[in-house]
Amino acid sequence: MKRILLVSILSIFVSLTIQAQRIEFKKVSTNKFHSLIEEDNNHILIDVSREIDHLEGFIPNAIFAETSEKLYHILDTTPSTRPILIYCKHGKRCLKASWLIAEKYPHKIFALKKGIEDWKAKGYKVSNDLDSSK
Repeated sequence: MKRILLVSILSIFVSLTIQAQRIEFKKVSTNKFHSLIEEDNNHILIDVSREIDHLEGFIPNAIFAETSEKLYHILDTTPSTRPILIYCKHGKRCLKASWLIAEKYPHKIFALKKGIEDWKAKGYKVSNDLDSSK
């Protein structure tokens, strides 16, 4: 009986270790997030804010994905080699969305820690042109 329990625990541990290695999810500072946007054109930039917050301004070229269905649609059509940069107003919704992504997709994920509010406070560019938020 002890042997079966030990084998079960080891099996679970190995499974979790493999899954943890697959998930590449990092919370990054506003300055690092800006650097990632500037350094690499291959990323997908996603705003998971509520619509009311998105209308107050968003990072240029961000795709607005208020619902998980929209988020999944974006990711279903995005090669896993493209990193995901994700943000929201304060950083909480994007963390939840990052975990949803990490469970289902093998993308590298970078979540903006303090949200677009900190982005604005640091003076980085924000857009209100809804035609550009796809």
